[in-house]
Amino acid sequence: HLAGILQAARDDLNGGGDASTSDGGGGYQSHAIASRILQLTSDLKGLPLHPHIPSSLSLPVQLTRFLGATLPLEWQHSSRDGGSFRSIADNMVKLSCPMLGLSHVRQALEFASLTYGQEIGRCKPEQQCAERECRSKSAGHEEQYRHTNTNEGQRKSWSRKRIHYGAHPMQNVDLFLPSNSQSKLPVRGTLFFVHGGAWGSGNPWMYRLVASPFLKQNFAVVIAGYRTYPDAPTIDHQVADVRMAWDASHEAWDDLITECDDFFIGNIIMGHSSGAHVSLLMLIDWIGERIARGHNPLNAASPEDEPWRPDHYVGLSGVYDIGKHFDFEAGRGVEEISPLKPICGYTRQSFDDASPVKRLMALMRGIPDDVEQNLKRIPTIRDLMPKTLLVHGIDDSTVPFTSTTDCARSIRSLGIKVCDELYLTGTGHQDVIMHFMLGGPARNLVFDWLDDNQKGESSGSVLLSRL
Repeated sequence: HLAGILQAARDDLNGGGDASTSDGGGGYQSHAIASRILQLTSDLKGLPLHPHIPSSLSLPVQLTRFLGATLPLEWQHSSRDGGSFRSIADNMVKLSCPMLGLSHVRQALEFASLTYGQEIGRCKPEQQCAERECRSKSAGHEEQYRHTNTNEGQRKSWSRKRIHYGAHPMQNVDLFLPSNSQSKLPVRGTLFFVHGGAWGSGNPWMYRLVASPFLKQNFAVVIAGYRTYPDAPTIDHQVADVRMAWDASHEAWDDLITECDDFFIGNIIMGHSSGAHVSLLMLIDWIGERIARGHNPLNAASPEDEPWRPDHYVGLSGVYDIGKHFDFEAGRGVEEISPLKPICGYTRQSFDDASPVKRLMALMRGIPDDVEQNLKRIPTIRDLMPKTLLVHGIDDSTVPFTSTTDCARSIRSLGIKVCDELYLTGTGHQDVIMHFMLGGPARNLVFDWLDDNQKGESSGSVLLSRL
């Protein structure tokens, strides 16, 4: 039936209408095309809708479409390229903080303790040493470290340190330790978190509460800052910043922490929204560097034995295909004010180059006509790619959950052993990261997944999908 309607429309385009156009050229009748489209939409009304696709546009989408069509392009571009977009987005977060603090008093107190905690290196004699906790864990008291028994009502005194890895004010990281000691702290793992903000906004302090649940489980945590657009003109500048932050964190961790034997979960890279995109690009570039240096999983003497090699990657509500997301933003009417287009290169080819999965596929294809070297790099990539979990809210109207679906399917098609998916119903874009800050199912399920995928162990799963 639909094919018949489309064929009739095609006939109209080919001049098959009953009347000629006003120019007398025997062209198509515009009203005939419109009637065919109206007939098509009318016929589709009776078909069942996908359960996760709304039957009508939401109010925010209607608003952004109206603004995108109404505001002059010059104003949209100047706001985007001059930093006004960033100022508006960041100030909206600042204005929401007092209300959030009033409604979540305990988390507000934790935020204050993380902000004004003791500087790393200044040890208080009465402070509890994490080594004692590590020994008790090894003695069989595992359940006290599970997220379900973290005793969240009890606040701890964290230690912190700000590290500048570049000359720009945004090039810094906030490093947090679960305790303070004059000797190296045994920790359960490390978290390297990259915040989002549509590539053009956000600061590490806004995501400081992400550190709290990990500190309670004896993790060392880094909240990474990086230059946002327009200070970072391209996506490669942001990836380079995050990579420098990763290296700076390693140098600090070498002096401050050590692994807890018997129950070390590993090193985790986690990003939210555009931060998931940037961090995954950084990880893929890191793999490419190791291939160039001669990493060989079959050779024990190869240079892959790095103490801070990433063991897990967790992407939260991430953007993984830039071309598809640009089309989605265009549907919302925000493609001209969003930093996505300028920072990712304006063209479809540049969008592909900035898409993590396509960059990973290009890395796996390797050098043209060099079959022998290409066969060697495939097991190398599979060995270096950490266990991956992609999390998304079904009700996300900023980044559709299909972004995670497509990315996970593509990664598994490359033979990556562990790439799991986690979908949460009734959960929007910001809800996922707020679950980590204020408590929620996303945080609990991610900790479950980490416990099931400790360093050196594998859950053996290919797909984890919880609705």
